[in-house]
Amino acid sequence: MTATIQAMHVFVRAVEVNSFIAAARSLLIDPAVVSRTIKALEADLGVLLFARSTRALKLTAEGERYYRDSLEVLHKFEEARRQFRTRPAAPTGQLKIGMALGLPRRILLRAIPEFQKQYPKIEIVLLSIDTVAEVREKGVDIFIRPRSLRQRGGQHPASQGLVMRRLVQSHFILSASPKYIELHGAPMTPADLVRHSCVTTLTLERDVQNEWSFSKAGVRRKFKFVPSLLVQGVDALREAGLAGCGIIRTSEHIVDDELGSGKLVPILPGWESLGAPPLVAIYRKTNPVLAHVSVFMRYLTEALKRYNLQPGIRVAETVP
Repeated sequence: MTATIQAMHVFVRAVEVNSFIAAARSLLIDPAVVSRTIKALEADLGVLLFARSTRALKLTAEGERYYRDSLEVLHKFEEARRQFRTRPAAPTGQLKIGMALGLPRRILLRAIPEFQKQYPKIEIVLLSIDTVAEVREKGVDIFIRPRSLRQRGGQHPASQGLVMRRLVQSHFILSASPKYIELHGAPMTPADLVRHSCVTTLTLERDVQNEWSFSKAGVRRKFKFVPSLLVQGVDALREAGLAGCGIIRTSEHIVDDELGSGKLVPILPGWESLGAPPLVAIYRKTNPVLAHVSVFMRYLTEALKRYNLQPGIRVAETVP
């Protein structure tokens, strides 16, 4: 096999996911095809692209150079295809969107019907995924989740070759059901929380969010507790609050409907609850961004703008 565009694409995908098997899965081909393609490329080029002395995939010096050259060729090939089309075509194809446990499903689902009306040729597939690694393993185009923070506030490391874009930044708010307030009363200060049942979450990174920080008129308070109930996922957290399990802390956009209807009551409204993570979208770094990814990102950013703490936030970050 000569160094065709298709062979380059297989090679690049194998490098990006660091596995022949994962590359085959994302390309929907047999793993043996990936192996044969790489061997044929090496025979055609007269060099070894991967070191064979380690279990993990490791590029040789020639492999690293060929990887960089392949990326450039593939980008130029895609650019040439776009330039020579007779007219710009509406984005088409399948768009796989990964939903983390920390994503309130309803704010995404409510945005989709209008997008489908505007872009009927894009097929949307929604997947529940747990880690950034699955973005590559499952061929996910966009992964939507809260920005990953440790309990102490530090950022969890993220994978290379991905771009992170902030979608929503809203307040933390404490709330409980009217039934819970009727039975247990409402705390007046953060110190009063010690006498209450507090429900919290276990993040994707297995961090227990059992330390809440507050601020009022320049005074800060911390409250660390043993959860009365520990759940995974913000939808489960909201339902626990509605069921009367205890006081919950969520980003405001997760419970806005329930606060508006009175099914949940705000707790400690005079105190600011600190540390709400932004909701972000993570996608593969390409130049340019794939058309169906680009139009969905533009649409979703605008659709979710009303949930922002500061309207008009537009922040693009390259994952370090």
